[in-house]
Amino acid sequence: MRIAPLFIVALFWATCAQAADQRVKIHSARPFGYFVGDLIHARIEIMSSADAKLSASSLPRPGPLGVSLDLKDVGVHATAVGADTRWDIDLVYQNFYVALDVRNIDIPAFDLRLGEETISVPAWRVGVAPLREIAPEKQERSEDYLRPDAPAVYAEETEPKRLALAFAALSLLSLTAVARDRAWPPFQKRPARIFSALARKLAAQTRAASEATVLPLAFQSLHRAIDLANGASLLAEDVPGFLARRPEFASLKPAFDRFFSASRRAFFSREGDHVADYTLGELLDFAKALGRRERAQ
Repeated sequence: MRIAPLFIVALFWATCAQAADQRVKIHSARPFGYFVGDLIHARIEIMSSADAKLSASSLPRPGPLGVSLDLKDVGVHATAVGADTRWDIDLVYQNFYVALDVRNIDIPAFDLRLGEETISVPAWRVGVAPLREIAPEKQERSEDYLRPDAPAVYAEETEPKRLALAFAALSLLSLTAVARDRAWPPFQKRPARIFSALARKLAAQTRAASEATVLPLAFQSLHRAIDLANGASLLAEDVPGFLARRPEFASLKPAFDRFFSASRRAFFSREGDHVADYTLGELLDFAKALGRRERAQ
């Protein structure tokens, strides 16, 4: 019948230990169940007037507090509460008491100076517990005092091996694709991608200058790229033969015809409106389409 009163006392210490001075409150993480080596966290709350300052020299200093208790850390934080100030002092103790049974140990008191006033933080207690029983239950055989070895757990390695091989193959394929795209060895002798490079160059020029400035130069650059892909100068009447030799570009014959027609008007027309119906955007789209067919090979 004594369990209920003891539980009430323990709960009281866990929530808040009220000191004789109503301005001082002691909060602990838990009031019992500490083993040797455990850290004991506590917070001291002190209410004071707003103009009162806490003297840092009066704070407890980390170090041994006895043969079985150390103060490891001290932290201070001030919070305005209405017209007053609440001082939160966080303390971390470490227990070195090797208990043979369940009992309480004392956390020593200390004094703090707030302005001209000295405030006493009273001693409080926490419960410690032993790591093992004093004497084990008597056994018939000496080996019964030891716990049996845990059985070995064997992991199935077949599925992880399959996944590892699958990911390795996927990584190798990805690396091969990147190497081919970047012309890394052994793909460094890949045919030059003339139109892809031109498309990137024209896109950069389009962003840097006006269409009226870039369009004549773009016509010349695309003509040179087509000549390079053909291996010789390519005129409009030579386009069918070029497409027969390079069938990957055959589907772009209408675009070739339109480009050469606009080029003829741009460079040989005597009228002022040379290529009003052929824009830089259309020329850039033609170069990109040539680059896509080129990369597909």
